[in-house]
Amino acid sequence: MNTTQQDETPLEFPLECHFRVIAEDIDNMHFVIETVLMELGIHDKLESANTSRGGKYVSFSVSTTVESLEKLNKIDSELRNIHGVRMVL
Repeated sequence: MNTTQQDETPLEFPLECHFRVIAEDIDNMHFVIETVLMELGIHDKLESANTSRGGKYVSFSVSTTVESLEKLNKIDSELRNIHGVRMVL
């Protein structure tokens, strides 16, 4: 089904957002992601989630309250710009 912008429900802020970050299993990746989150003013706990079967990738999750669409986009962008991050969900 193809949705148009008219069919989408507008987001209402503040909004509780759950981010999943999938990254290469590089030394200190948890620390690097946590540092970026802190620089963005996010002090919620970053949880280690899963490791891929081959051990090449790890995932992390964090939940936080976001005040605006601009802040949501900034968090997404900053997480995606971390060296070794492959996906942000």
